[in-house]
Amino acid sequence: MKNKILGTRKRSGMMQSLSCTILLCILSISSNLFAQTASNTQQTIKGVVYDENSQPIPGATVIVKGTSKGTATDFDGNYELTITEPDAVLEFSYIGYKTMELPISGQTIIDATMELDVESLKEVVVVGYGTQLKRDVTGATSTVKAEEIVKRPIVQVEQALQGTASGVVVTQNSGQPGQGMSVRIRGANSITGNNEPLYVIDGNIGGNITGLNPNDIESMEILKDASATAIYGSRGANGVVLITTKMGNSGKMQVNFNTWLSKASIPKHLDLMNAYDFATVVNTTNVSTGGSPAFTEEDLTYFQEWGGTDWHKELEQKPLIQNYDLNISGGSPEMRYRVSYNHLDQPGLIVNQYFKKDIFRTNLDLKAGERIDLKINLSALQNKGRNNSYQGDLTDPFSQANIWDPTSPVRNPETGQYIKNSTYGSTGFNPVAQANGQLEDTSSRSINGTGVLVYRITDDLTFTTNNTYNMGSGYNQAFRGLDTDEGNTNGVRATVYSNKSWSFQNSNFLTYKKSIGVHDITLMGLYEQYKYENEWVRANSNNLSTPSLGYYNLGLGASQQTTSGYTSDALQSYMVRVNYAYKNKYLLTSSVRVDGSSHLTDKYSIFPSIALGWNISEENFLKDSEILTTLKLRASYGETGNQAVGAYSTIPRIQTGGPYFYDGVTPSVTTPLGPPVSSDLKWEITKQTDIGLDMAFFYGRLNLAVDVYNKNITDLLYNYQAPFYLGGDSYQRNLGALNNKGLDFSISGNPIDGDAFSWSTNFTMSFNRNKVKDLGGLDNIQVNNIGSAQSGTTYLKVGRPLGEFYGYKFLGTWKSSEAAEAAEYGMQPGDAKYEDVNGDNVYNTDDLMVIGNGSPDFSFGFINDLKYQNFTLSFMFQGTSGNEIYSQTMAYLWGGQGQAKTPTTQEALNMWTPENETNNPAFSNTGKNFINSSRYVYDASYIKLKNISLAYDLPKGLLDKFGLNNMQIYISGQNVFTITDYPGYDPEVNNAQNALTQGLEMGVIPNPRTYTVGFRLGF
Repeated sequence: MKNKILGTRKRSGMMQSLSCTILLCILSISSNLFAQTASNTQQTIKGVVYDENSQPIPGATVIVKGTSKGTATDFDGNYELTITEPDAVLEFSYIGYKTMELPISGQTIIDATMELDVESLKEVVVVGYGTQLKRDVTGATSTVKAEEIVKRPIVQVEQALQGTASGVVVTQNSGQPGQGMSVRIRGANSITGNNEPLYVIDGNIGGNITGLNPNDIESMEILKDASATAIYGSRGANGVVLITTKMGNSGKMQVNFNTWLSKASIPKHLDLMNAYDFATVVNTTNVSTGGSPAFTEEDLTYFQEWGGTDWHKELEQKPLIQNYDLNISGGSPEMRYRVSYNHLDQPGLIVNQYFKKDIFRTNLDLKAGERIDLKINLSALQNKGRNNSYQGDLTDPFSQANIWDPTSPVRNPETGQYIKNSTYGSTGFNPVAQANGQLEDTSSRSINGTGVLVYRITDDLTFTTNNTYNMGSGYNQAFRGLDTDEGNTNGVRATVYSNKSWSFQNSNFLTYKKSIGVHDITLMGLYEQYKYENEWVRANSNNLSTPSLGYYNLGLGASQQTTSGYTSDALQSYMVRVNYAYKNKYLLTSSVRVDGSSHLTDKYSIFPSIALGWNISEENFLKDSEILTTLKLRASYGETGNQAVGAYSTIPRIQTGGPYFYDGVTPSVTTPLGPPVSSDLKWEITKQTDIGLDMAFFYGRLNLAVDVYNKNITDLLYNYQAPFYLGGDSYQRNLGALNNKGLDFSISGNPIDGDAFSWSTNFTMSFNRNKVKDLGGLDNIQVNNIGSAQSGTTYLKVGRPLGEFYGYKFLGTWKSSEAAEAAEYGMQPGDAKYEDVNGDNVYNTDDLMVIGNGSPDFSFGFINDLKYQNFTLSFMFQGTSGNEIYSQTMAYLWGGQGQAKTPTTQEALNMWTPENETNNPAFSNTGKNFINSSRYVYDASYIKLKNISLAYDLPKGLLDKFGLNNMQIYISGQNVFTITDYPGYDPEVNNAQNALTQGLEMGVIPNPRTYTVGFRLGF
């Protein structure tokens, strides 16, 4: 408990003028609230608040009964309160304990030992549009608390979910700063649509998690089964993450400052050749294909002495990441507040790349009367980025650094100018020049305000209205100078893009809660509406007369083009929900939601759900057990939707096309018809069944949860290729079905809970399988590829899982003893050998087969906290098993593909020769180096030490000396090591854009290894 409170109060940051102004206002208000009238009868009351084990309770509330005068205990349970009423009564309260009252009776030192409230310890969890006791929850949910979040230097909200909740797979697809993560709750639910969960922040549905400071989070509830997510209807198919932000506590003002600095670097580099070895291989491949050596003996001697250019060393950097966080909180029973500011400065792993973010938030909780509560949450976000959105492609600088020849310097030693083209390694552009020469500058701002009014009409009936308004804007500027591939080839160009948007959500619901004897019933009725608008403008300028002004004067271009657009959509919803409990044993939850959308021709869809629960531990045969203290069986069914249908998708449109010269001279904009549309387009529907079991031993010392689920997704959305006589473009249509099933497992507990030493642990594991059930009569659909050079990598096949790779099965090389057989294929010993599926002695598309799958068999997380006196050691392992990566990065290292001309990998020094018949094919005029080959498919199973930290809390004596409530110093490491057989940079990263392209990798910047030092300070 001590750790829990400490974790929620230790924060840090950095204030600027706006936050200072608002904080001064808050402090002025709070000083008025806590001002005391001077009097000769004042007396100071001191004491310590203890728990049932005589351990101090930090954060307990102590108030003078019947007044707003109060305070909160410090880290060691101490409190101090000045009063003027000699007959006053002190009221002590804390979550999980019974409120107690003690009269002053002339005493100046009053200690309080609080008694556990067994009923209140049955944790309250957020379930969407309300809360429930955990014992009454019938859906499949997981919780991540604030104390877990603060253990790591987290810069993205999604990181808090990685390895902490069963059924949730979180992947950091790229090591670039400011980039989001892939979150999958119980697998993929759409083949081409969005599979990310719905985030609800303090009731704001679809809230922007980019604008949320992880240190502002109080808790995260993950809703996994359809009975829990159906209350969000057409937006709940991918699971829901409910985020509750922190609020101040009644009592004196608390100030918390947290800062950390991290040093980041790329943890692994590929084994690439130096200049001498590269030149030797160039000569060998030239001769083997009928050419002559490119380098003389004199050249080789020079390269051996020089060593050559390490392109990754020239391109990469080891950035220092800085994070500052400041929060101030406090209040009285009538008004609580919390104000926070966060600043993040995160340079990238390659030159000329960064991401910066500033977040301000203020939360107010007001009691406007005996029956009215008002909450006001305001937040503001500003972020800036440069070159931090490389998609992962052969043309990216990071990819080019793998295939540029080490025999070439970065700059011409005579002129000092960049050497722009590679003679032997790549046909692409100098990666260092490209990274420094291009500008992709992005900036965005948003302001979000949420107001929640709760009116208790009667003791049983409550009305709640939640209103959220959001304004956002973005301004992006791009420039390609002469030191970039595009600028060097097509002339200097610049682009400016600007957009602004706003949205409004209004949720109104009545909640009726009544207990009648052994019957507990809660009824809720909801009406909700949502509106969104966005408008944008883009301006392009080509062949600028000078690059000196960058993107600041588009009028310098020889030609300009301007485009603009507008989007609007709306959603209207109705929902009813009933919760019923009989004797706290038998539980029922049922809901029906109706969503009406402007996107569809048939506007309204219905999403029902039902869930049953049985608290077996409340039965007489288990009720008095001190071993198995909780045993609950759950079963549920529900239907949810996936809003993967874009605005105007059911309306035929006219497009704008290239210029047409009607008079042969004057260009005119053309307006051709757009692609056909499906007039009966519908949302994807997920029908999910779940059975779960929750167990707790020894009053929560050991906890176990197991869920099995089965999901059937119908009306899958797919971009269907229209016949050419209808325009030949693609359009969305519903086709087919997908099955998704699996098992979630978690076990947690406190095996050791002593005064000097304690150990808490949490282990989660998730299994998932999927299969395509129907494709509307289609089969073998080739999926759109990623990267500039991939082709035919994945297919959709009925009866097969998503994420499968298709290609040629690599069998090594033809050996000298197989010369005759190789000749039947037009090949010779040393050439690559593949499986001839149909036995026709020809390698063609008929020989394509399944060569791998990007989906893991299971994923897991393992978290441990070991505390000895003032030291805390925390570590987390995370990993996956059974997934594979098809790596084009590894393929291009062998040359002869795309822009890669000659091998750069050190393995090329071990190519096949008659004297050394390895399985690395030699270069020849007869060989076939298929890039879609199992040769480049690797086992991507891994175990990562995601985080390890050692923290030290300063003892009370030192804290008192400096007037502090708490201070913690810590060091930590992230992505410290990885256990894997994958030979590439990082088995966690890939280019996945949807469920079909998972496991495909091409030039993605890996996740950094970071070492962090920081401290948390509270006073």
